[in-house]
Amino acid sequence: MDFLLQQAVNGLVLGSVYALYASGFGLVMANLRIFHVAHAAVFTLGAVLAWDLTSHLGWPLPIALPVVAVGAGLVNAAAYVLLIRHLLGRRDWELAAFISSMGGLIALTELAHIRLKGSIARMAPDAFPIKPLSLGPVRITTLHLLMVMLALVMIGATGWILARTQIGREVRTVAFDRRTAALLAIDVDRVSAGVFFVSGAMAGVAASFVAMAFNVISADLGSAYLVIALAAMVVGGFGSVGGMLAGGLLIGLASTFTTGYLGSSYRDLVVFALLLVFLVLRPQGLFRTRIEPTRV
Repeated sequence: MDFLLQQAVNGLVLGSVYALYASGFGLVMANLRIFHVAHAAVFTLGAVLAWDLTSHLGWPLPIALPVVAVGAGLVNAAAYVLLIRHLLGRRDWELAAFISSMGGLIALTELAHIRLKGSIARMAPDAFPIKPLSLGPVRITTLHLLMVMLALVMIGATGWILARTQIGREVRTVAFDRRTAALLAIDVDRVSAGVFFVSGAMAGVAASFVAMAFNVISADLGSAYLVIALAAMVVGGFGSVGGMLAGGLLIGLASTFTTGYLGSSYRDLVVFALLLVFLVLRPQGLFRTRIEPTRV
């Protein structure tokens, strides 16, 4: 029973990071209806930047996180401007944007490979004071608490902005129809660049937590978690921030229970099987989301 509770807590901690990564990925999907695979490389660069700031400059992780968020956000916004924006007027822009994003993934991954010099990097052990905490039979650390709290705050703030603010209404209108949004005097390029920035910031923070928790940073780090982010997005529901939080937590629980009871080699198999089940039986995910026009 104690092992079951421990795995459940571990799954919720890991799932909160998955949800943060998936939420950013899903925002881009909802905004442009493209599979932005370069998002994986932004995740990797976020981890590399966190490593640089903590290991080489000696910054504590809490101070490095805002810089990582801004840096990863700017990289993702630049990816929109350089790789995608100029393709939106084409008849086959969805396919062209996907191919262009794939090129961005290759180029950014190579930059990470060059920065890491082809090796595995480790976070500085003193970047964050990891202290164990006991809640009855369950053990958790201060890093786990920071991961869960910051992920929930960022996802909750994003959901509130989308639902309750003028910026959110503009984002939802652009997601519904870019041409209609332009007719309503919305700067669609500014909105999309902003969505990519927020998406990249979420990926950067999630990558920092993954790098700190597992202490392994490689050039293909983001690609290794891309299927998990896609699964969380599908399970939760495209375009639903709350759904992606639920999807991330569910995938996190499935991952930890599979690792704990069957072994880590079965983790990706179970996650992929769960993804296929939802695609066949409930393709809209746990939370059905309809993007509708709104008064701006």
